[in-house]
Amino acid sequence: MGVRVSDSSERVIARLGELIDAAAIAPEHWQEVCRGIQGILPGGRVLMQGYDASAPYATPLAGVGWEDIDFDIYFDRYAALNPWIPAWTDLPVLRSTLADEVLPRRILERTEFYNDWIKPMGGADSASGIKIVQDRSRMATLCVHYDQRRAQKSHEALAPLLQALAPKMRRALDCNRAVLRNHRSMLGDSLMRNLIDPALVLDGDCRVLDLNLAAQDLSDSGRSFRVTAGDRLVLGDAEAQAKLGLAVAAVCSRRPGSIGRHDVSFRRGPERFSVSVLPVTQNLREYAFSGSASLFIPGTIALVIMRRELVDSGLELETLRRRFDLSAQEARIALALRDGGTVAEIALRLGMAYETARVHLKSAFAKTDTHRQRELLALVLDTTGPRG
Repeated sequence: MGVRVSDSSERVIARLGELIDAAAIAPEHWQEVCRGIQGILPGGRVLMQGYDASAPYATPLAGVGWEDIDFDIYFDRYAALNPWIPAWTDLPVLRSTLADEVLPRRILERTEFYNDWIKPMGGADSASGIKIVQDRSRMATLCVHYDQRRAQKSHEALAPLLQALAPKMRRALDCNRAVLRNHRSMLGDSLMRNLIDPALVLDGDCRVLDLNLAAQDLSDSGRSFRVTAGDRLVLGDAEAQAKLGLAVAAVCSRRPGSIGRHDVSFRRGPERFSVSVLPVTQNLREYAFSGSASLFIPGTIALVIMRRELVDSGLELETLRRRFDLSAQEARIALALRDGGTVAEIALRLGMAYETARVHLKSAFAKTDTHRQRELLALVLDTTGPRG
């Protein structure tokens, strides 16, 4: 493997900087960045990875020089055994590092990861790398793997290059975060579409990644919750909001043996809602080598399903009476419209005479400025919502 030290010149750094600028706008162009870096060290294997604490393994964001079969084996077995991941976590950001400084070679060579994956493929048992960014639960690194026998010379060529490019790469990833902000994390179009109850997909910060039509309609009504311009789910109850935030954070950071489902209930006016929060693990393997998308897609997300509970009819009656100045019987007749039927059928259900029901219904029409049952029903639904 030859090393061309001159490739770390300002001219080469400027050329690679242009590729990074392109990747800032179009995340799939990180592949071209990796290809450009490989040009500095022909035969090297370049790998950009994203790490999410809630995911079972690191996900390759971009890379060149690797055979597909190498990563088939990696995902199936060795991704979860990678000993470099915890070592990278403790290193400072934006500092070029030799692999042996991250993890001593005597420790690496005792691992199954090294003996059964790195060593057999050959030419990748040492590396130079840099941690580009790290926040509470995620980080991104870029490494160039090469033969251990050329480690010192290879690192001398790559270290100043990676050091010079790292700030630009970090800014590019910040741009990617904005570009990918509205990326929809779908559980599958058919699943979300076919859920009858209002359902939303949230990340650990209660940001809405997806929602079905029933949830969209409920949000648009503004009666029980709304989705803000920043894609945040906001309930109409502060206490319930706090409980939901804790539940979502818990399921999105779920570990084996922890509680899998959390339930929250809240009331908004006459309506009462039961909210189930369930953890769902995404298949990040689908995003491998597709740019920085997987860095901003959480490994575990929360499926939130809302259900209306049976409501307090007494509270609904009082709400209607106050809003339209109805009598108790007039409000009972108006509420009964939600269950359908003719005036005679409603009278029978309520245990009153047909003529009495007609009189109360006409009085309700007059007080609500309506003329037909469907008009009065629309007002009732707007005031109380459908029957739970």
